[in-house]
Amino acid sequence: MKKDIDSAYQDAIARANMYRFLSTTYLQAPTQAFLLNIIDADFLKELASLFGESSVADLNNYAGPVDLEKELALIKQDYMDLFAVPAGRYVTPFEDIYRGTRMNGDQERGPLLGVQAIAVKIMYRMAGAEMESTCKELPTHIGVELGFMNLLCEKEATAINYEQDTISPDNETNTVSDSSVYHELQRKFLKEHLNNWFPQLSQAIQAKANTHFYRSLAQVTEAFIACDTENLTAQPISESTAQAIYMNASTPQPG
Repeated sequence: MKKDIDSAYQDAIARANMYRFLSTTYLQAPTQAFLLNIIDADFLKELASLFGESSVADLNNYAGPVDLEKELALIKQDYMDLFAVPAGRYVTPFEDIYRGTRMNGDQERGPLLGVQAIAVKIMYRMAGAEMESTCKELPTHIGVELGFMNLLCEKEATAINYEQDTISPDNETNTVSDSSVYHELQRKFLKEHLNNWFPQLSQAIQAKANTHFYRSLAQVTEAFIACDTENLTAQPISESTAQAIYMNASTPQPG
């Protein structure tokens, strides 16, 4: 039992770290130190083992002898063009934009701060999350949504540690644990949000990026989200956990 708990804790921490890494890459252009960590041979090997060689093929272009200062300048410019400046190559990295629908059900460009923004805010409040005052992005920005997944994983890990010390084996089957609630919130957020729009954003990034860095980043992110969703979906959720989420969650007003 102790081994299972330790494994669940380590898994939550590893997933939290991956989501934090991905969130950071969409919220700001990389520094030289950050880029060096990403193109480290061991890190690339680990990514390839998890998501396949094709997902990191573009990043391998940085593994050889390259002018790092020049490449970093190109990557920073690519970041500005893709994610910061609404001009020709801007991919508009917000869920709202990719999930608009016409009256006949066909997809179209959606409005910012529309129904999807309301939906993600509800999820954030369900988990007790608040937008940091230093974050200038809207709640449906890809970096913010990935950051929310990081927070849920961290909360799950913290809850696992707490429950290990406080929940007695005799009461375990009758207790709705916080860790299981955070685990289910992750599955719910992936299913209802990230899976429904990131593949389209990924295609836009791969089509418009000028650097290997962001093309590979999009592929790795898409592969990780798909893999994580599959793993979470494969784990059954108890009825009591579902009720704890859906019955106790408040429904705030838009705004």
